Amino acid sequence: MFKCWSTVLVLGFIFLESEGRPTKEAGYVLKSYQPQIRLRHKQERSQESSRIKGFHIQDGPLGSCENKYCGLGRHCVISRETGQAECACMNLCKRHYKPVCGSDGEFYENHCEVHRAACLKKQKITIVHNEDCFFKGDNCKATEYSKMKSMLLDLQNQKYITQENENPNGDDISRKKLLVDQMFKYFDADSNGLIDINELTQVIKQEELLGKDLSDCTLYDLLKYDDFNSDKHLALEEFYRTFQVIQLSLPEDQKLSITTATVGQSAVLSCAIQGALRPPIIWKRNNIILNNLDLEDINDFGDDGSLYITKVTTTHMGNYTCYANGYEEVYQTHIFQVNVPPVIRVYPESQAREPGVTASLRCHAEGIPNPQLGWLKNGIDITPKLSKQLTLQANGSEVHISNVRYEDTGAYTCIAKNEAGVDEDISSLFVEDSARKTRMYSTYTRTHIHATLHSTSRLSLYALKKFHI
Repeated sequence: MFKCWSTVLVLGFIFLESEGRPTKEAGYVLKSYQPQIRLRHKQERSQESSRIKGFHIQDGPLGSCENKYCGLGRHCVISRETGQAECACMNLCKRHYKPVCGSDGEFYENHCEVHRAACLKKQKITIVHNEDCFFKGDNCKATEYSKMKSMLLDLQNQKYITQENENPNGDDISRKKLLVDQMFKYFDADSNGLIDINELTQVIKQEELLGKDLSDCTLYDLLKYDDFNSDKHLALEEFYRTFQVIQLSLPEDQKLSITTATVGQSAVLSCAIQGALRPPIIWKRNNIILNNLDLEDINDFGDDGSLYITKVTTTHMGNYTCYANGYEEVYQTHIFQVNVPPVIRVYPESQAREPGVTASLRCHAEGIPNPQLGWLKNGIDITPKLSKQLTLQANGSEVHISNVRYEDTGAYTCIAKNEAGVDEDISSLFVEDSARKTRMYSTYTRTHIHATLHSTSRLSLYALKKFHI
Protein backbone atom coordinates (compact mmCIF):
# COMPACT_ATOMS: atom_id res chain seq x y z
CA MET A 1 0.00 0.00 0.00
CA PHE A 2 2.80 2.38 0.91
CA LYS A 3 4.56 1.61 -2.36
CA CYS A 4 1.44 2.54 -4.30
CA TRP A 5 1.10 5.96 -2.69
CA SER A 6 4.82 6.57 -3.19
CA THR A 7 4.45 5.84 -6.86
CA VAL A 8 1.53 8.32 -7.15
CA LEU A 9 3.46 11.10 -5.44
CA VAL A 10 6.46 10.60 -7.69
CA LEU A 11 4.33 10.70 -10.81
CA GLY A 12 2.58 13.84 -9.60
CA PHE A 13 5.86 15.57 -8.97
CA ILE A 14 7.09 14.65 -12.40
CA PHE A 15 3.86 16.01 -13.92
CA LEU A 16 4.26 19.32 -12.14
CA GLU A 17 7.83 19.59 -13.25
CA SER A 18 7.03 18.90 -16.88
CA GLU A 19 3.61 20.58 -17.40
CA GLY A 20 2.81 22.98 -14.64
CA ARG A 21 6.00 25.06 -14.46
CA PRO A 22 7.60 26.96 -17.32
CA THR A 23 11.36 26.83 -17.70
CA LYS A 24 13.58 29.69 -16.79
CA GLU A 25 14.80 29.78 -20.36
CA ALA A 26 11.34 30.77 -21.43
CA GLY A 27 11.52 33.75 -19.14
CA TYR A 28 8.72 32.73 -16.78
CA VAL A 29 8.97 32.52 -13.05
CA LEU A 30 6.91 29.98 -11.16
CA LYS A 31 4.49 31.64 -8.79
CA SER A 32 2.17 29.29 -6.98
CA TYR A 33 -1.17 30.11 -5.33
CA GLN A 34 -3.81 28.17 -3.59
CA PRO A 35 -6.38 26.77 -6.03
CA GLN A 36 -9.45 29.02 -6.20
CA ILE A 37 -12.81 29.28 -8.00
CA ARG A 38 -13.28 32.49 -9.98
CA LEU A 39 -16.90 33.44 -10.77
CA ARG A 40 -17.75 36.25 -13.14
CA HIS A 41 -21.02 38.03 -13.85
CA LYS A 42 -23.16 36.26 -16.43
CA GLN A 43 -22.83 39.17 -18.84
CA GLU A 44 -19.12 38.34 -19.27
CA ARG A 45 -19.55 34.67 -20.05
CA SER A 46 -17.50 34.15 -23.18
CA GLN A 47 -13.77 33.64 -23.28
CA GLU A 48 -13.76 35.13 -19.78
CA SER A 49 -16.11 32.47 -18.42
CA SER A 50 -15.72 31.16 -14.89
CA ARG A 51 -12.69 28.96 -14.60
CA ILE A 52 -10.86 27.02 -11.91
CA LYS A 53 -7.21 28.01 -11.75
CA GLY A 54 -4.44 26.95 -9.49
CA PHE A 55 -1.85 29.27 -10.94
CA HIS A 56 -1.93 32.79 -12.40
CA ILE A 57 0.37 33.58 -15.29
CA GLN A 58 1.41 37.18 -15.68
CA ASP A 59 2.41 39.16 -18.76
CA GLY A 60 0.94 38.72 -22.25
CA PRO A 61 -2.59 39.68 -23.44
CA LEU A 62 -4.24 36.56 -22.08
CA GLY A 63 -2.67 36.78 -18.73
CA SER A 64 -3.43 40.49 -18.40
CA CYS A 65 -7.27 40.18 -18.45
CA GLU A 66 -7.40 36.70 -17.03
CA ASN A 67 -7.94 37.79 -13.46
CA LYS A 68 -9.04 41.38 -13.84
CA TYR A 69 -12.65 41.84 -12.71
CA CYS A 70 -14.19 45.11 -13.90
CA GLY A 71 -17.67 44.95 -12.41
CA LEU A 72 -21.15 45.10 -13.91
CA GLY A 73 -21.57 46.86 -17.23
CA ARG A 74 -17.81 46.87 -17.93
CA HIS A 75 -15.27 44.46 -19.35
CA CYS A 76 -11.51 44.11 -19.58
CA VAL A 77 -9.63 45.33 -22.64
CA ILE A 78 -5.94 45.57 -23.51
CA SER A 79 -4.75 49.11 -24.01
CA ARG A 80 -3.07 49.61 -27.37
CA GLU A 81 -0.84 52.28 -25.89
CA THR A 82 0.34 50.50 -22.76
CA GLY A 83 -0.49 46.90 -23.51
CA GLN A 84 -1.96 46.66 -20.05
CA ALA A 85 -5.38 45.46 -19.01
CA GLU A 86 -7.97 48.17 -18.50
CA CYS A 87 -11.69 48.28 -17.68
CA ALA A 88 -14.00 49.83 -20.26
CA CYS A 89 -17.75 50.14 -20.72
CA MET A 90 -19.28 47.26 -22.60
CA ASN A 91 -19.91 47.93 -26.26
CA LEU A 92 -23.14 45.97 -26.21
CA CYS A 93 -25.09 43.53 -24.10
CA LYS A 94 -26.27 40.10 -25.06
CA ARG A 95 -29.71 40.23 -26.60
CA HIS A 96 -32.13 39.50 -23.77
CA TYR A 97 -35.50 41.15 -23.23
CA LYS A 98 -36.44 41.60 -19.60
CA PRO A 99 -37.39 45.29 -19.40
CA VAL A 100 -36.72 47.31 -16.28
CA CYS A 101 -36.80 50.93 -15.19
CA GLY A 102 -33.65 52.68 -14.08
CA SER A 103 -33.37 55.21 -11.28
CA ASP A 104 -32.55 57.77 -13.98
CA GLY A 105 -36.12 57.39 -15.26
CA GLU A 106 -35.07 55.60 -18.44
CA PHE A 107 -36.38 52.37 -19.89
CA TYR A 108 -33.90 49.51 -20.36
CA GLU A 109 -34.36 46.20 -22.13
CA ASN A 110 -32.51 44.24 -19.42
CA HIS A 111 -30.30 44.56 -16.35
CA CYS A 112 -27.10 44.53 -18.38
CA GLU A 113 -28.22 47.64 -20.26
CA VAL A 114 -28.77 49.41 -16.93
CA HIS A 115 -25.22 48.69 -15.78
CA ARG A 116 -23.77 49.57 -19.18
CA ALA A 117 -25.62 52.90 -19.11
CA ALA A 118 -24.32 53.59 -15.60
CA CYS A 119 -20.80 53.07 -16.90
CA LEU A 120 -21.28 55.28 -19.94
CA LYS A 121 -22.98 58.05 -17.94
CA LYS A 122 -20.49 57.67 -15.08
CA GLN A 123 -23.27 57.70 -12.55
CA LYS A 124 -24.94 55.22 -10.28
CA ILE A 125 -28.12 53.76 -11.76
CA THR A 126 -30.19 51.26 -9.84
CA ILE A 127 -33.23 49.19 -10.74
CA VAL A 128 -36.51 50.88 -9.84
CA HIS A 129 -39.46 48.58 -9.34
CA ASN A 130 -42.22 50.59 -10.99
CA GLU A 131 -43.42 51.15 -14.52
CA ASP A 132 -43.32 54.93 -14.78
CA CYS A 133 -40.45 54.97 -17.26
CA PHE A 134 -42.37 52.69 -19.59
CA PHE A 135 -44.74 55.55 -20.31
CA LYS A 136 -42.22 58.34 -20.79
CA GLY A 137 -40.74 59.69 -23.97
CA ASP A 138 -42.24 60.23 -27.40
CA ASN A 139 -40.23 57.87 -29.57
CA CYS A 140 -43.37 55.99 -30.53
CA LYS A 141 -45.00 58.17 -33.17
CA ALA A 142 -48.63 57.83 -34.21
CA THR A 143 -47.78 56.28 -37.56
CA GLU A 144 -45.42 53.74 -36.01
CA TYR A 145 -47.96 52.93 -33.32
CA SER A 146 -50.60 52.28 -35.95
CA LYS A 147 -48.20 49.99 -37.84
CA MET A 148 -47.45 48.04 -34.68
CA LYS A 149 -51.13 47.44 -34.01
CA SER A 150 -51.63 46.30 -37.60
CA MET A 151 -48.72 43.91 -37.16
CA LEU A 152 -50.33 42.48 -34.01
CA LEU A 153 -53.55 41.86 -35.90
CA ASP A 154 -51.63 40.20 -38.74
CA LEU A 155 -49.83 37.92 -36.30
CA GLN A 156 -53.09 36.99 -34.64
CA ASN A 157 -54.66 36.36 -38.03
CA GLN A 158 -51.82 33.99 -38.93
CA LYS A 159 -52.37 32.09 -35.70
CA TYR A 160 -56.08 31.84 -36.40
CA ILE A 161 -55.54 30.57 -39.92
CA THR A 162 -53.06 28.02 -38.61
CA GLN A 163 -55.48 26.85 -35.96
CA GLU A 164 -58.51 26.73 -38.24
CA ASN A 165 -56.69 25.81 -41.46
CA GLU A 166 -58.79 28.34 -43.28
CA ASN A 167 -59.51 32.03 -43.44
CA PRO A 168 -61.89 33.42 -40.85
CA ASN A 169 -65.47 33.51 -41.96
CA GLY A 170 -67.67 36.57 -41.96
CA ASP A 171 -67.13 40.15 -42.98
CA ASP A 172 -64.10 42.25 -42.13
CA ILE A 173 -65.77 43.82 -39.10
CA SER A 174 -66.72 40.48 -37.56
CA ARG A 175 -63.32 39.02 -38.36
CA LYS A 176 -61.51 41.90 -36.73
CA LYS A 177 -63.57 41.56 -33.57
CA LEU A 178 -62.83 37.84 -33.46
CA LEU A 179 -59.09 38.43 -33.77
CA VAL A 180 -59.07 41.10 -31.08
CA ASP A 181 -61.08 38.86 -28.75
CA GLN A 182 -58.56 36.06 -29.22
CA MET A 183 -55.61 38.40 -28.76
CA PHE A 184 -57.06 39.77 -25.52
CA LYS A 185 -57.61 36.25 -24.21
CA TYR A 186 -53.99 35.38 -25.03
CA PHE A 187 -52.59 38.52 -23.39
CA ASP A 188 -54.78 38.12 -20.30
CA ALA A 189 -52.75 35.29 -18.78
CA ASP A 190 -54.60 35.16 -15.46
CA SER A 191 -58.03 35.51 -17.14
CA ASN A 192 -59.15 38.27 -14.80
CA GLY A 193 -60.43 40.46 -17.63
CA LEU A 194 -57.54 42.94 -17.33
CA ILE A 195 -54.13 43.12 -18.99
CA ASP A 196 -51.29 44.58 -16.93
CA ILE A 197 -47.66 45.34 -17.65
CA ASN A 198 -46.42 42.00 -16.34
CA GLU A 199 -48.64 40.15 -18.77
CA LEU A 200 -47.39 42.33 -21.62
CA THR A 201 -43.83 41.49 -20.58
CA GLN A 202 -44.65 37.79 -20.70
CA VAL A 203 -46.05 38.16 -24.20
CA ILE A 204 -42.87 39.93 -25.32
CA LYS A 205 -40.77 37.10 -23.90
CA GLN A 206 -42.90 34.42 -25.52
CA GLU A 207 -43.20 36.12 -28.89
CA GLU A 208 -39.71 36.37 -30.36
CA LEU A 209 -40.83 38.72 -33.12
CA LEU A 210 -42.24 41.23 -30.65
CA GLY A 211 -38.91 41.47 -28.86
CA LYS A 212 -37.11 42.68 -31.96
CA ASP A 213 -36.63 46.32 -32.83
CA LEU A 214 -39.25 46.44 -35.57
CA SER A 215 -40.13 50.02 -34.65
CA ASP A 216 -39.86 52.53 -31.84
CA CYS A 217 -43.12 51.20 -30.40
CA THR A 218 -43.59 48.28 -28.02
CA LEU A 219 -46.51 46.54 -26.38
CA TYR A 220 -46.03 48.86 -23.43
CA ASP A 221 -47.30 51.70 -25.59
CA LEU A 222 -50.71 50.03 -25.45
CA LEU A 223 -50.84 51.04 -21.79
CA LYS A 224 -49.35 54.43 -22.55
CA TYR A 225 -51.80 55.49 -25.23
CA ASP A 226 -54.93 53.39 -24.77
CA ASP A 227 -55.37 53.07 -21.01
CA PHE A 228 -58.30 55.47 -21.09
CA ASN A 229 -59.12 55.36 -17.38
CA SER A 230 -55.41 55.47 -16.39
CA ASP A 231 -55.63 52.45 -14.08
CA LYS A 232 -52.54 50.81 -15.66
CA HIS A 233 -54.70 47.99 -16.96
CA LEU A 234 -56.40 47.33 -20.27
CA ALA A 235 -59.97 46.09 -20.13
CA LEU A 236 -61.70 44.47 -23.09
CA GLU A 237 -63.56 47.68 -23.97
CA GLU A 238 -60.27 49.57 -24.00
CA PHE A 239 -58.79 46.84 -26.17
CA TYR A 240 -61.67 47.30 -28.59
CA ARG A 241 -60.98 51.02 -28.72
CA THR A 242 -57.27 50.35 -29.25
CA PHE A 243 -57.87 48.25 -32.35
CA GLN A 244 -60.88 50.23 -33.56
CA VAL A 245 -63.35 47.41 -33.01
CA ILE A 246 -66.60 49.33 -33.20
CA GLN A 247 -69.79 47.85 -31.84
CA LEU A 248 -72.78 49.91 -32.84
CA SER A 249 -76.24 49.55 -31.38
CA LEU A 250 -79.65 50.92 -32.27
CA PRO A 251 -82.69 50.01 -30.15
CA GLU A 252 -85.38 48.30 -32.15
CA ASP A 253 -88.01 50.84 -31.12
CA GLN A 254 -85.83 53.70 -32.41
CA LYS A 255 -85.12 52.44 -35.91
CA LEU A 256 -87.99 54.66 -37.07
CA SER A 257 -88.36 58.11 -35.54
CA ILE A 258 -91.03 60.73 -36.24
CA THR A 259 -90.29 64.39 -35.59
CA THR A 260 -92.72 67.26 -36.04
CA ALA A 261 -92.01 70.98 -36.19
CA THR A 262 -93.95 74.10 -37.12
CA VAL A 263 -93.09 76.38 -39.99
CA GLY A 264 -90.67 79.08 -38.88
CA GLN A 265 -89.31 77.14 -35.93
CA SER A 266 -85.94 75.38 -35.63
CA ALA A 267 -85.59 71.61 -35.36
CA VAL A 268 -83.00 69.05 -34.27
CA LEU A 269 -82.81 65.48 -35.56
CA SER A 270 -80.69 63.28 -33.26
CA CYS A 271 -79.22 59.98 -34.43
CA ALA A 272 -79.81 57.21 -31.90
CA ILE A 273 -76.94 54.99 -33.09
CA GLN A 274 -74.60 54.42 -30.15
CA GLY A 275 -71.26 52.71 -29.60
CA ALA A 276 -67.75 53.26 -28.32
CA LEU A 277 -65.60 55.07 -30.87
CA ARG A 278 -68.62 55.61 -33.07
CA PRO A 279 -67.47 57.14 -36.36
CA PRO A 280 -68.94 60.46 -37.50
CA ILE A 281 -72.64 60.38 -38.31
CA ILE A 282 -73.66 60.74 -41.95
CA TRP A 283 -77.07 62.17 -42.91
CA LYS A 284 -78.83 61.43 -46.19
CA ARG A 285 -81.99 62.67 -47.85
CA ASN A 286 -83.16 61.43 -51.23
CA ASN A 287 -79.89 59.45 -51.38
CA ILE A 288 -77.85 62.66 -51.17
CA ILE A 289 -75.31 63.12 -48.36
CA LEU A 290 -76.20 66.35 -46.59
CA ASN A 291 -72.89 66.63 -44.72
CA ASN A 292 -71.12 67.53 -47.95
CA LEU A 293 -73.54 70.31 -48.88
CA ASP A 294 -73.07 73.90 -47.81
CA LEU A 295 -76.66 74.67 -46.86
CA GLU A 296 -77.76 77.75 -44.98
CA ASP A 297 -80.78 76.14 -43.34
CA ILE A 298 -79.26 72.70 -42.67
CA ASN A 299 -75.87 72.87 -41.00
CA ASP A 300 -73.83 72.42 -37.83
CA PHE A 301 -74.09 68.68 -37.41
CA GLY A 302 -72.70 69.00 -33.88
CA ASP A 303 -70.33 66.79 -31.92
CA ASP A 304 -73.10 64.26 -31.34
CA GLY A 305 -73.94 64.01 -35.03
CA SER A 306 -77.30 65.77 -34.77
CA LEU A 307 -78.88 67.46 -37.77
CA TYR A 308 -79.91 71.09 -37.21
CA ILE A 309 -82.56 72.86 -39.30
CA THR A 310 -82.47 76.54 -38.47
CA LYS A 311 -85.74 77.71 -40.04
CA VAL A 312 -88.28 75.05 -40.91
CA THR A 313 -90.29 75.29 -44.12
CA THR A 314 -92.47 72.81 -45.95
CA THR A 315 -89.52 72.02 -48.23
CA HIS A 316 -87.87 70.23 -45.31
CA MET A 317 -90.65 67.66 -45.05
CA GLY A 318 -89.63 64.10 -45.85
CA ASN A 319 -87.47 61.17 -44.78
CA TYR A 320 -83.93 61.50 -43.45
CA THR A 321 -81.47 58.65 -42.81
CA CYS A 322 -78.49 58.60 -40.45
CA TYR A 323 -75.70 56.06 -40.04
CA ALA A 324 -72.13 55.88 -38.74
CA ASN A 325 -69.57 56.50 -41.45
CA GLY A 326 -68.54 53.16 -42.93
CA TYR A 327 -71.35 51.23 -41.24
CA GLU A 328 -74.37 51.80 -43.46
CA GLU A 329 -75.92 48.49 -42.46
CA VAL A 330 -76.97 50.07 -39.14
CA TYR A 331 -79.16 53.07 -39.92
CA GLN A 332 -82.03 55.07 -38.48
CA THR A 333 -84.87 56.61 -40.48
CA HIS A 334 -86.36 59.95 -39.45
CA ILE A 335 -89.75 61.03 -40.77
CA PHE A 336 -89.77 64.81 -40.52
CA GLN A 337 -93.21 66.38 -40.54
CA VAL A 338 -93.86 70.10 -40.81
CA ASN A 339 -97.04 71.66 -39.45
CA VAL A 340 -98.49 74.77 -41.05
CA PRO A 341 -101.02 76.94 -39.15
CA PRO A 342 -104.43 77.19 -40.89
CA VAL A 343 -105.33 80.08 -43.15
CA ILE A 344 -109.02 80.51 -44.04
CA ARG A 345 -111.20 82.65 -46.27
CA VAL A 346 -114.98 82.93 -46.20
CA TYR A 347 -117.25 83.96 -49.07
CA PRO A 348 -119.30 85.84 -49.52
CA GLU A 349 -118.08 88.17 -46.83
CA SER A 350 -121.55 89.70 -46.69
CA GLN A 351 -124.90 88.92 -48.31
CA ALA A 352 -128.57 89.93 -48.10
CA ARG A 353 -131.38 87.45 -48.63
CA GLU A 354 -135.15 87.79 -48.71
CA PRO A 355 -137.17 85.65 -46.37
CA GLY A 356 -137.98 82.21 -47.72
CA VAL A 357 -134.93 81.81 -49.98
CA THR A 358 -131.77 79.71 -49.39
CA ALA A 359 -128.52 81.20 -48.18
CA SER A 360 -125.07 79.56 -48.35
CA LEU A 361 -121.89 80.53 -46.52
CA ARG A 362 -118.60 78.89 -47.52
CA CYS A 363 -115.24 78.59 -45.76
CA HIS A 364 -111.98 77.49 -47.44
CA ALA A 365 -109.12 76.52 -45.08
CA GLU A 366 -105.54 75.44 -45.76
CA GLY A 367 -102.99 74.08 -43.31
CA ILE A 368 -100.88 71.04 -42.36
CA PRO A 369 -102.34 68.88 -41.10
CA ASN A 370 -105.76 69.59 -42.55
CA PRO A 371 -107.64 71.93 -40.20
CA GLN A 372 -110.87 71.00 -38.48
CA LEU A 373 -113.68 73.49 -39.14
CA GLY A 374 -116.39 74.84 -36.90
CA TRP A 375 -119.09 77.53 -37.17
CA LEU A 376 -120.40 80.09 -34.74
CA LYS A 377 -123.42 82.41 -35.09
CA ASN A 378 -123.00 85.59 -33.16
CA GLY A 379 -120.37 83.78 -31.04
CA ILE A 380 -122.51 80.69 -30.32
CA ASP A 381 -121.82 77.23 -31.75
CA ILE A 382 -124.42 76.36 -34.36
CA THR A 383 -123.95 72.60 -34.04
CA PRO A 384 -126.73 72.11 -31.46
CA LYS A 385 -129.11 74.09 -33.68
CA LEU A 386 -128.58 72.01 -36.81
CA SER A 387 -131.83 70.95 -38.46
CA LYS A 388 -133.39 70.40 -41.83
CA GLN A 389 -133.44 74.13 -42.24
CA LEU A 390 -129.82 74.64 -41.00
CA THR A 391 -127.25 72.13 -42.25
CA LEU A 392 -123.48 71.71 -42.67
CA GLN A 393 -122.17 70.36 -45.97
CA ALA A 394 -118.83 69.61 -47.70
CA ASN A 395 -117.18 68.29 -44.53
CA GLY A 396 -118.37 71.25 -42.54
CA SER A 397 -116.94 73.88 -44.85
CA GLU A 398 -120.38 75.15 -45.96
CA VAL A 399 -123.43 76.35 -44.03
CA HIS A 400 -126.75 76.01 -45.85
CA ILE A 401 -129.84 77.79 -44.56
CA SER A 402 -133.06 76.98 -46.40
CA ASN A 403 -136.17 79.15 -46.13
CA VAL A 404 -134.28 81.87 -44.33
CA ARG A 405 -136.05 83.95 -41.74
CA TYR A 406 -135.35 87.29 -40.22
CA GLU A 407 -133.85 85.62 -37.16
CA ASP A 408 -131.23 83.98 -39.37
CA THR A 409 -129.61 87.35 -39.76
CA GLY A 410 -126.23 87.43 -38.02
CA ALA A 411 -122.43 87.13 -38.12
CA TYR A 412 -121.35 83.61 -39.03
CA THR A 413 -117.76 82.86 -37.94
CA CYS A 414 -115.75 80.05 -39.49
CA ILE A 415 -113.00 78.68 -37.20
CA ALA A 416 -110.16 76.43 -38.44
CA LYS A 417 -107.89 74.55 -35.99
CA ASN A 418 -104.90 72.20 -36.24
CA GLU A 419 -101.80 71.38 -34.16
CA ALA A 420 -100.04 74.46 -35.47
CA GLY A 421 -102.66 77.09 -34.67
CA VAL A 422 -106.13 78.63 -35.15
CA ASP A 423 -107.61 80.99 -37.70
CA GLU A 424 -111.11 82.47 -38.19
CA ASP A 425 -113.13 84.69 -40.50
CA ILE A 426 -116.69 86.14 -40.53
CA SER A 427 -119.42 85.97 -43.17
CA SER A 428 -122.43 88.24 -42.55
CA LEU A 429 -126.01 87.36 -43.53
CA PHE A 430 -128.85 89.89 -43.71
CA VAL A 431 -132.43 88.65 -44.16
CA GLU A 432 -134.83 91.44 -45.23
CA ASP A 433 -138.00 91.97 -47.32
CA SER A 434 -137.27 94.02 -50.46
CA ALA A 435 -140.82 95.53 -50.56
CA ARG A 436 -140.53 96.51 -46.96
CA LYS A 437 -137.14 97.87 -47.73
CA THR A 438 -138.63 99.99 -50.58
CA ARG A 439 -141.35 101.40 -48.37
CA MET A 440 -138.81 102.17 -45.73
CA TYR A 441 -136.67 103.87 -48.35
CA SER A 442 -139.62 105.96 -49.69
CA THR A 443 -140.55 107.06 -46.20
CA TYR A 444 -136.96 107.99 -45.57
CA THR A 445 -136.79 109.94 -48.84
CA ARG A 446 -140.09 111.86 -48.25
CA THR A 447 -139.01 112.79 -44.76
CA HIS A 448 -135.66 113.89 -45.99
CA ILE A 449 -137.15 116.08 -48.77
CA HIS A 450 -139.68 117.73 -46.44
CA ALA A 451 -136.85 118.55 -44.15
CA THR A 452 -134.99 120.00 -47.03
CA LEU A 453 -138.01 122.13 -48.09
CA HIS A 454 -138.26 123.57 -44.65
CA SER A 455 -134.62 124.45 -44.80
CA THR A 456 -134.73 126.10 -48.22
CA SER A 457 -137.33 127.93 -50.34
CA ARG A 458 -135.47 127.60 -53.58
CA LEU A 459 -136.57 124.01 -54.33
CA SER A 460 -138.69 124.10 -57.45
CA LEU A 461 -142.18 122.72 -57.89
CA TYR A 462 -140.72 120.54 -60.60
CA ALA A 463 -138.78 118.63 -57.98
CA LEU A 464 -141.91 118.07 -55.89
CA LYS A 465 -143.76 116.69 -58.90
CA LYS A 466 -140.85 114.47 -59.81
CA PHE A 467 -140.78 112.77 -56.40
CA HIS A 468 -144.61 112.53 -56.36
CA ILE A 469 -144.89 114.55 -53.24
